[in-house]
Amino acid sequence: MFELKGKEKVDDGDRSWLELLNGVEASTSSESEKLQKLTQMVLPKFVACLVTKMENKMMVEKESLKSCHEIGVEEGKQNYLSGKQKKQKTSSDIKKKQKINNQRKREDLEKFMEMGLEPPPDMPQVFKDHIEDLGGSEIKLAIQKILQVTNLRPQQNRLPMSLKQIRSTILNEDEERMLNAKRQMLVTFWSNGSSLSYIINRDYSKVLKNNKDSLKPNVMVQIWSFHVQPNSELSFALIKVIDGEDGHVID
Repeated sequence: MFELKGKEKVDDGDRSWLELLNGVEASTSSESEKLQKLTQMVLPKFVACLVTKMENKMMVEKESLKSCHEIGVEEGKQNYLSGKQKKQKTSSDIKKKQKINNQRKREDLEKFMEMGLEPPPDMPQVFKDHIEDLGGSEIKLAIQKILQVTNLRPQQNRLPMSLKQIRSTILNEDEERMLNAKRQMLVTFWSNGSSLSYIINRDYSKVLKNNKDSLKPNVMVQIWSFHVQPNSELSFALIKVIDGEDGHVID
């Protein structure tokens, strides 16, 4: 009746397949009854065995997922702490830079006062005449500052003017709107933490190149803004007030 005739255990106590088969054959001569009895005896044990194996497999997978989750949580904590430390370090660096900048501004103001340049001297008449010849008007002092090494690098092509040191309103309403819309202009707006500045960047490298023998570290300069007709184009004039080498005031 059955091809399987080995002595394999079928998970029914200590009885082998042949023992079960012999017992069933001795109890009835009907093939259908033999099959039914064998099914009743073997199938529940077989299903229970499969269920146990599946449960064990799921338990192993669950433990594995739990371990992965714990590892992920730990990595997440480490990444959070690392990011927090970096943020704290960045915040600390910004505060240090702000402290240095504020100290430099106070020192610059003290120098201005010592040299009799506070309040700032007016623009020399020769420059006023030249600007008027160009059709310029609305001449205003934007800033008086001492040039640093970082202001003299042609590859950076920018001269910052801190809003805290700006002496007057240099942009009209239309220019303010263009600046906020990030339209291409002679100046841009730059933010570094709480430090806000106007940046002159267009053609500034040419100014440095054309005046490389005159513009040096510690030179004091004034930046004047004006508008040129007929389109009221924003322009700037850079005037050296104090020489950086011997510190004498330039007439």
